[in-house]
Amino acid sequence: MATPSPVSEPLRRDAIDVVVFDAMGVLYSCADDVGELLVPFLRGKGCVLERRDIDDLYHACSLGKMSSADFWAAAGVPGAPDDEYCRGHRLTDGVVTVLAELDTTGVRLACLSNDVSEWSKVLRERFGLAEYITDWVVSGDVRVRKPDPEAFTGLCRGLDVVPDRVLLIDDRAENVMAARAAGLQALRFGAAGLSTMEQLRRELRPW
Repeated sequence: MATPSPVSEPLRRDAIDVVVFDAMGVLYSCADDVGELLVPFLRGKGCVLERRDIDDLYHACSLGKMSSADFWAAAGVPGAPDDEYCRGHRLTDGVVTVLAELDTTGVRLACLSNDVSEWSKVLRERFGLAEYITDWVVSGDVRVRKPDPEAFTGLCRGLDVVPDRVLLIDDRAENVMAARAAGLQALRFGAAGLSTMEQLRRELRPW
């Protein structure tokens, strides 16, 4: 049997109670935050670690195995403030409009993100996203990363909602397919025809 495309399955719009957004590459414009933001930031602070070592440290921190302070120290830049690093992030164009429109429909909004706990908090507070998104499930807090199936089943348990009434919007195909395997509805943001917030807005209509 052919594997379905991450954008080919029609939405069951009347069966969606919760819309869950990925953070990097969906809420925020940078999809590869480690390569495009974190590594250059560390280099600017004098970090001389190999890229693979930075990746390992980030992965451990995003699984809650160390604090952000411990991460900076291990990377050779002790005392680096989280807010200084997070200044490099930008919202995806049009995302606030989409969130505000969905919020008026009464659908519940959540975020499921592979991220460092402290950085996720800085970003949501900086951009005021908690005004719309009430539930934040961050790998650094729950200690599991997408596409691990437990990330999706744990999300549904925490939200007290059955999987097929959840819509995940993620930019990574592997996460979209894993979410569908766990019973969620899912769309791949960034795919052809779904690469802008306006296109996503049209895809979600009527709501």
